[in-house]
Amino acid sequence: MKKRLLAAKLMLLFQVAIVFGQNDTIPNVDTTKSLPFFIHPSKKMSDDELKHKKEGYFITGLPELEQNPINGLGVGANIYLFNNQKKDNPFFPYTPYRERYTAFFKAFESGKWQGALNMDFPYIFNSKWRLRVDAVFENDPNFQYFGFGANTMQPLRFLDKRQGVVRNFDKFNDYFRNLAVIREGRPSLGEANLVTDRHYNEIDYSEQLINILAEKTFAGGRGRLMLGYELLFTQVRDYFNRTAEEAFDLNGKPVANVINGKTRLTEDFLGVTLGNPWGRRNIAGFEGGREGIIAFAIMYDTRDFEPDPTKGVFLEYSHEHSHKWTGSEFSFDKNLIQAIGYQKLFPGKIQRMVLAAHASLGYIWGSRVPFYEAMDISSQAEAGGTEVLGGFRSLRGFREYRFVGPVTGLINIELRTRVAQAKLFKQHFTWDVLPFFDAGRVWDRLGDLSLQNFQSSYGAGIRMAWNQSTILRADWGRSREGTQFFFGFSHIF
Repeated sequence: MKKRLLAAKLMLLFQVAIVFGQNDTIPNVDTTKSLPFFIHPSKKMSDDELKHKKEGYFITGLPELEQNPINGLGVGANIYLFNNQKKDNPFFPYTPYRERYTAFFKAFESGKWQGALNMDFPYIFNSKWRLRVDAVFENDPNFQYFGFGANTMQPLRFLDKRQGVVRNFDKFNDYFRNLAVIREGRPSLGEANLVTDRHYNEIDYSEQLINILAEKTFAGGRGRLMLGYELLFTQVRDYFNRTAEEAFDLNGKPVANVINGKTRLTEDFLGVTLGNPWGRRNIAGFEGGREGIIAFAIMYDTRDFEPDPTKGVFLEYSHEHSHKWTGSEFSFDKNLIQAIGYQKLFPGKIQRMVLAAHASLGYIWGSRVPFYEAMDISSQAEAGGTEVLGGFRSLRGFREYRFVGPVTGLINIELRTRVAQAKLFKQHFTWDVLPFFDAGRVWDRLGDLSLQNFQSSYGAGIRMAWNQSTILRADWGRSREGTQFFFGFSHIF
């Protein structure tokens, strides 16, 4: 009964998304007889967007600055090389680009760094196939870990070192400052005589990833079938019994050379934490490992322009399988069902106002599940997966990975309104402003699904589109635990 009820809920979600993205009429557009195969008119860019689309090869990209509440100031750069080909090419009105090459690197004050190389070829060799290749490298010494399962939905809770009692903390900054205060250790649990909990919710995490995806379109370019392979190497170092870079006494005075006490990761792994889920749910990955993942997805896509849509829907079902035969040390399956819709409001009266909405449901299970795999709703779309729940692409007012569990639900709503556009040095720029609302939660089992007790955040953002395909994004988000500011590239959906 629960499975039938879940299937009914998911079918309703897809039906709502399809209705959300439909238009009353299809534009009367010549489908261009020179196309080697049929592409549906709904995939054609609007006349207003098409007149600003550049021809041939061009480069965009900017230095990137990010003030991250976890890692401090981040400095880096994104460089994009595009090839749109010529306007007389039959694919020109139907693709965001024919080739895209991306190089990215960024380093933070905390020591975190990220680098990536990407290639994307829609309708490669004038065929129905699309090829994408990604290589990602990252080290994050402050990777967040708040536990695993529905119990992470509870308020932040820890020993108040000034009052000597365990209590809830309403604001994350108050919680974090309390963690950094020194306390007497627990030698019976392997702790030093004097410790701090500065890294209680942090891990030193590294990954190297190579991803190859091939997809074929059908139904006039609106349908997409994808098959891919991912090879991932991860390293996890816990902070238990390592020297913390900072610690304070009760008066706020710095104390040098203090050892970090037991972390949340160590407590969960050893079964110390109340309600520990690791043994019951076959959680693994305490030291990292190797994953070989076969991915399959089916997508329905009527968006008019991938990087910055104004109408249409994107629906996806994705499945990832990891096992010994795929070259993995772990055994798990991961599912995603996702629905996104875009609808223009007040056309003819407002230059451009787009209501954009996203909903997704992810589920991971298996006999040996790396805990960090549950922190990623793994979409096979061009934007990739979404880190959940918290951070710059999910609940923008909460810390990264604040809520993590086997089942994850996420909703995002944005109202994107064009306020200005200009052409400078033969480059086309547009600026949009938007309010947004995010909501989500995690569950332990599919049978626990409900619409109750969602966590939410809200805020406002600015978008700048450079030659249409490069989107710069700035967001300010607020939640019950605090506020955050993000700057980066691309829409979150």
